[in-house]
Amino acid sequence: MDRDTLVAGLSDAELSTYQAEAYVTLLEQGVSPAVDVARHCSIPAPRIYDVLKELEQMGYVETLDRETLHARASDPADLVADLQATSERLGEVAGEIEDRWEQAPLGEHEMNVSKRAETAIDHAEDLIREADSTVDLALTDEQLVAFESALTTAAENDVVVRASVFPTAGERPDLVDHPVSDVVTELRRRSIQSPFLALIDRTQASLAPTARLPDPYGVIINDDIISFIFQWYFQTCLWSVWEPIGDGRAYPLVYVCLEEFVRDVYPLWWDGATVSLTVEGIDTDTGEERTISGVLRDVVYSGQTATDRPPTLAELSGQASMILWTPTGRRSIGGWGALIEDLEARRITLEDIELPT
Repeated sequence: MDRDTLVAGLSDAELSTYQAEAYVTLLEQGVSPAVDVARHCSIPAPRIYDVLKELEQMGYVETLDRETLHARASDPADLVADLQATSERLGEVAGEIEDRWEQAPLGEHEMNVSKRAETAIDHAEDLIREADSTVDLALTDEQLVAFESALTTAAENDVVVRASVFPTAGERPDLVDHPVSDVVTELRRRSIQSPFLALIDRTQASLAPTARLPDPYGVIINDDIISFIFQWYFQTCLWSVWEPIGDGRAYPLVYVCLEEFVRDVYPLWWDGATVSLTVEGIDTDTGEERTISGVLRDVVYSGQTATDRPPTLAELSGQASMILWTPTGRRSIGGWGALIEDLEARRITLEDIELPT
């Protein structure tokens, strides 16, 4: 450390600039006449005597009465201990300030970026407890187990939870018999690591990149359009292409993605099965919640009518609609963001499949 930095550091403690310069000079020169101390620093000669007396009262130096006033630096043990304690205290204060800033309420901003990935993960846990309808998760098996309490609350609130899990130890996670599997609607296993992602009720999302990044961060989103983009990333990359863990889905089957429902029932429906379902969603004209039940009559996707070949996710990524016959007539059902259909589906319950004789 150079002299100027040392002087500046002492000034940050409790010394004036003159006091710091005089003290550093005595550390470097040893016992010295007062006039020599002034000569080796920028203190005016008439002022040096007052500065040395001040330092003596503070315990930094000792003055010696000889033919002329001499001074030397005191044993620095106590001073060093005080400076180290101050440094540790300031470090703790800095950390606490950062923690409190990170934990402060996020407000209603559409997007918040945090320097700590844990902020997004902790926020996701809170959102899971408050979820009303759906929770989609991409996470590790350890993170899933850590969320067990929050997921239990979600299950008690009749929330559909889908979890795409990556094993942290490089082995298949033993989750089938774990208690957390009882509060997750469906589990799927991934062999490829991905960012942590939580999507809540189609309007909120939390994202945290993998720990391999040198500068981890977290993103918290309170916007349905941005959440929609992440939803398709989850559906195409983190969910549809991976195999389920176990066979824990309860009947009747509940879907929160129209495209996934279509892909699952399409072959049976095309072969003539009678597919009965209940759809909970939003009336696209009034914006009110509605629930309708009926029989699947037709499927329309990418501007085409159905064919004998099941549609791909890519074909369903544009417009995808179902036509239901209900006791009150024909009703069209769309997926997330539906505009031209009668109902935007939020939850589809497969009530019954009657195979043709």
